[in-house]
Order: sequence, then C-alpha cells, then structure tokens
Amino acid sequence: CRFCGTGCGIMVAVKDDKIVAVKGDPENPVNRGINCIKGYFNAKIMYGADRLTQPLLRMNDKGEFDKNGKFRPVSWKRAFDEMEKQFKKYYNELGPTGVAVFGSGQYTIQEGYAAVKLVKGGWRSNNIDPNARHCMASAVVGFYQTFGIDEPAGCYDDIEITDTVVTGGANMAEMHPILWSRVSDAKLNSPDKYYIVNLSTYRNRCSNLADMEIIFRPNTDLAILNYIAREIVKRNVVNWDFVKKHTIFATGHADTGYGMRNPNSPHVTEKEKDTVAKQVAKVVTEEEAVALSPIGKWKAGDEMVMKHAKGKAPFWHWEISFEDFKKGLEPYTLDYVAQIAKGDPDEDIETFKRKLVKLADLYCDPNRKIVSFRTMGFNQH
Repeated sequence: CRFCGTGCGIMVAVKDDKIVAVKGDPENPVNRGINCIKGYFNAKIMYGADRLTQPLLRMNDKGEFDKNGKFRPVSWKRAFDEMEKQFKKYYNELGPTGVAVFGSGQYTIQEGYAAVKLVKGGWRSNNIDPNARHCMASAVVGFYQTFGIDEPAGCYDDIEITDTVVTGGANMAEMHPILWSRVSDAKLNSPDKYYIVNLSTYRNRCSNLADMEIIFRPNTDLAILNYIAREIVKRNVVNWDFVKKHTIFATGHADTGYGMRNPNSPHVTEKEKDTVAKQVAKVVTEEEAVALSPIGKWKAGDEMVMKHAKGKAPFWHWEISFEDFKKGLEPYTLDYVAQIAKGDPDEDIETFKRKLVKLADLYCDPNRKIVSFRTMGFNQH
C-alpha cells in the first residue's frame, strides 16, 4: 500500500482485467491481514471519475503551448514532443544545473533507481529530489547526526513489548491506523498496565484512547523535551553506563535562519516580505531570551542576524561536555515550559503543569519501557 509509509501488504482480486476486491495480506508482518480504509480504497484510485486518462497541456487559443493558457487534452506524442522541446531549450541555455526532477516518495526502488540514473548519469545534474523533502528529509538529517543511520531505532514489534506509548506530532489514529490498531489492541488487552500519552497541538482521535492528553503550542516540542531531559538530570536518573558508552554531546549555532530568501527579491510578494525579512534577522522575544541565555549572546529586544545561514554553516557543530549540555537545559524549568507551551486556552496552568510532571515521571521511571512515536508534526515544526 502506497498511501502512507507503514508498509502494509495488500492482496487484490482481478476479474476481466479489472480489480474487483481488495484485502490485507495475512502473511505481511506489519498489518497481519488487516487494511485501514485507505488500504481498502486503493483500487478505487484506478477508477475514479477525476483520474487523468490522457495528458493535459496548457495552450492558447491558437493551440500553442502557453504557461498561462488553459489545460486541454492532447495526445501522448504531442505531450512528449513538447516536454522534449522545453527540456532542450532550458538545458542548452542553463546547462545541467538548470534542470531538475521533483519525484515521489512513493517511488518503487526500481523507479527511484531509474530516475537517479537518468538525472545524474544522463543529464549530469544533481538536481533530483522527492516529495519526502517536505517531510522525512528533516528526520533523515536528525537520524544521521544522532544515530549515524537513516532510520529510527525501534521496530513495530515494540508496540506489543512496551507498556508506555507517547505520541508527539503523530496523529496515528488517522494517519497510520494499522499501527494504531496494534496500540489499541495492546491497550485494551492490558488497560491498567499500558499507558498512552498523546501530545498534540490540537485534539485528535488518539486522545479517545489516551490516558493523558497534552495540548501544546506549535513549535514548543523541544521545550517540553528539554524539560524532561532537565528532570532526568535533576532527579539523578541518568543511565550513566549508556551515556559513557554511546553518547557524545554536541551543539551548533543558533543563528541559522529558516528560509533565508532575500526580502528584496522581485520573486517575494508584498504579503511575504515581512515573514521573509524575519527569516534574515529577527528581534529576540522575552520567551526566546530565556532559552538563549546559556549562549550569552542575545537578550530580549536584541536583533538576531542569521549569520550562519548559508552553505554548510547551519550544519556546523562541535563537541561539548556533559556539564555544558546541562547548562543548556537549565532554563527549561517547569514554570518556564508551562508558560510557553500550554496550548489549550481553556486549561488552567496548574493542570498543564501536573501533566508535564506526570510525563517526566514516566520518562524518569527506569521500569517503564517507553516507545515514542513522532512524525511530521515533530519533524517539520
């Protein structure tokens, strides 16, 4: 199934060269014969009324290609001829760096191999990217820098082994229903032992099963995690054997920016200029100043110019001691994190604080086997 990256197996029945039935593959270890609604409706994509069955080309009234024209159906030959014409035009004008392919995270391995071979081997260009650039790519960088490998440390079987599930920016009930069905099954089989925490910026279906729901403000994920790390250090429950064998503490620049487009560029619209200008330089707020205090460079009201935003500078990092790491956690007290992270306006601050303390209690308990699920909410924001 290519709807999401869970990896469910699907079986299809075909009659008269048409799919007539779909069911889960009972031998697939991921979904174990079960499909979610997205999996069951895979075949419907093939026969949807809005499915493209022929190429569409933007044309003017004379039947000529026009980027500002309206889509009109054309033959496959006409479509490929126009693609060839436009490609040669820009390739001859700009060279290999002037062309690119924006592919799909749903490529099969064979399709991805062919695309890379065409672009890099044929066109001599490095400009190829999939839609995963909008989602998983940030996690890839994090995994490489943290674990040295492009994948999470856990596996699906951990769902049945664990006794504590924490979701953060991962609406599993709707986005990855098959995995959530396994979490649900484990919870219902052991309701008193199996504990679920749902961290989200809004109330979603995971909260229906969760023992505790924490609604937080967007972009405060790291503040909550730093509070938990601070509590682990403060309560002296650090697994020193693991830390000494497997952990390196590092830091990097804070002034790395975000998009770093030129606010004076003619391609930036009037509505975008203010946002883009803040990507290049921003005034430090009171809340940000607290978190930045260990660095000692910026105070509230100071202008932070993004000096390390270009080239390889955003990726520069260097090793620090555990004591330096500990100093970086110091601003993330319960009061500070609760103040900046509370996301439900109808929830009082003391209730939110109690939830954060309970979350820290879970992570500080060496007898708890916590599995954390974090997807695009965490990766991107």
